[in-house]
Amino acid sequence: MSRYSRRRKLLNTPMAYMFISVFVGLGTILICLFGFAMLLSHINAPPALVSVMATVSLCIGGYFGGYLCAKKKRRNGLLQGVICGVVIFMVILVIGSVFAKAALGISAGGKLLLTMLFGAIGGVVGVNTKKRRY
Repeated sequence: MSRYSRRRKLLNTPMAYMFISVFVGLGTILICLFGFAMLLSHINAPPALVSVMATVSLCIGGYFGGYLCAKKKRRNGLLQGVICGVVIFMVILVIGSVFAKAALGISAGGKLLLTMLFGAIGGVVGVNTKKRRY
């Protein structure tokens, strides 16, 4: 078995799809947060708006993570999206508790549900999109 075929076989596993999708979702969250930070540097926003922007970027990242995972697997989009959303939320929770010393608040359950919901929506959309044929 050649080196190329081993690498290709490794990248076609379901866990590899999940890890790639989680990293894409986290990258999307970072891009959204950078964009919102640039916006907030130009306006004087209340603290509630900052929390809303963080939640919106978490939802967008969950959507894109679920979309990519389900688009690669082409089945079980709802379940794949929910799992991807939970993993993204857990990674964000761990990073937040390590670096920002943020504790679990009342809003953590709501953010988890939103991330799961948008991951599931992304998963359903990802399964139902057509493949390119060229």
